[in-house]
Amino acid sequence: MPKGPTRAKLRSILACERCVPMASVFDPVSARLAHALGYEAALVGGSPVSHAVLGTPDVIVLTLTELAEQVHRCARAAPVPLVIDGDHGYGNALGVMRTVRELDDAGAAAVMIEDTLLPRAYGPSDAPTLLPHTRRSTSRCRRCTTR
Repeated sequence: MPKGPTRAKLRSILACERCVPMASVFDPVSARLAHALGYEAALVGGSPVSHAVLGTPDVIVLTLTELAEQVHRCARAAPVPLVIDGDHGYGNALGVMRTVRELDDAGAAAVMIEDTLLPRAYGPSDAPTLLPHTRRSTSRCRRCTTR
């Protein structure tokens, strides 16, 4: 399904004043199942895609290209709006711009970008390190400019 209709469909879903559960999809078959089961939208998360594409846990080795290719396959398989976990945007503000463009071209209806510094430092700490405010602001401006 072309990305324009899925983006408009997602906006109308989000405008409703009700909770809308999203299916977790990671490949074309799971996208088709989500559509067949009546889900109105689906989330493409990094961890499930990493398992499906690489056969490994999400340890930040899935590339933007691999994610975009899998998003394209899912978008082509079913007319469900896809909300994509864009991780940390794959780099600095310019990387975030490219991430949004690539995922948009692949068929994403929306992209979420984390404010955490990745890759995470090795060690026992469970607390993620947040990006400095200036980098978060720059990334947000770049995302808005890209869309």
